[in-house]
Amino acid sequence: MSSKQFNAKSTAMEVIEGHNLTGYEIIVTGASSGIGVETARALAKAGARVVLAARDMNKLKQVADDLKKTTGNNKIEIEKLELDSLESVNEFVKRYLAKNRPLNILINNAGVMGCPLSHTKDGFELQFGTNHIGHFALTLGLIPALKRAAESNSRKSRVINLTSLGHTLSDVDLKDPNFKNRAYDPWISYGQSKTANILFSVALTNLYSCQGIFSNAVHPGGIVTDLQRHMSHEEKLRLGVIDKDGNYKPGFKTIEQGASTSVWAAVAVELEGKGGMYLENCGYSKLQGSNFEAFQSQSGHLSYAIDEKRALELWNLSLELIKIKYNSNLFFD
Repeated sequence: MSSKQFNAKSTAMEVIEGHNLTGYEIIVTGASSGIGVETARALAKAGARVVLAARDMNKLKQVADDLKKTTGNNKIEIEKLELDSLESVNEFVKRYLAKNRPLNILINNAGVMGCPLSHTKDGFELQFGTNHIGHFALTLGLIPALKRAAESNSRKSRVINLTSLGHTLSDVDLKDPNFKNRAYDPWISYGQSKTANILFSVALTNLYSCQGIFSNAVHPGGIVTDLQRHMSHEEKLRLGVIDKDGNYKPGFKTIEQGASTSVWAAVAVELEGKGGMYLENCGYSKLQGSNFEAFQSQSGHLSYAIDEKRALELWNLSLELIKIKYNSNLFFD
């Protein structure tokens, strides 16, 4: 089928219309609230089996019940996943692989934003550790299932990493990603973690496309969700989220619109066999010359986020950080 044209105002349900995902196996992280729920809803509507992954099992059960009711699809499962714990990630991976299922689509949707300095259970700075390291470990652990899907399906396997325009706030500091030797700034940290999400897609595609696995990074757009709970009024004003009267600026998306690019990245036929890209508004992002240009237009990406050399360096660093923590090949046994 030919893909329709969508835009910033398109909803996830509009994007999924006409697609049949019966037989597909999909995981969505952070599926207990926000765009994770609406992403899962659209994919379930198309007939896929969707595993909802998050830390709050009570919330997940409520979401799963709602999705079954609204989509008519009973193939909705819930699994506990704490991305700030490599032990939890590894347990999730082992449970999934034990089912001997393929994995057609992995949507790394969960994340934290702008939080005060804190650390994961493994000692990583929280935003870098949750947004990047947790998803990096999860994806690597699930490579066997992603490979299996590519081998048994006429379409390639897809990994979608949720990122943000906030990546323009900072490149990844490969020498000090955990702020051990520099002052902590919650927005520099957030920007670094979102750049890492994009670089991860670049490296994953470069290393695994030959085995049928492709990855793209998705900026969902500006959405009013619980993700902004750590932002003060002053920060929202400085970052252009609200005007001087405290009103959210025009252009913010509904949650249903915010989920659309994730769904488009998961199913669009024009993305088959393509990866390492930054996607927004159900389309391809354009390269901007500066942070200022990106924020002025509220769109685009910076060159350091798609740099193949830096992507590989981050990949190797991330692998080393996981191995150092466990002193073993934890995610490959």
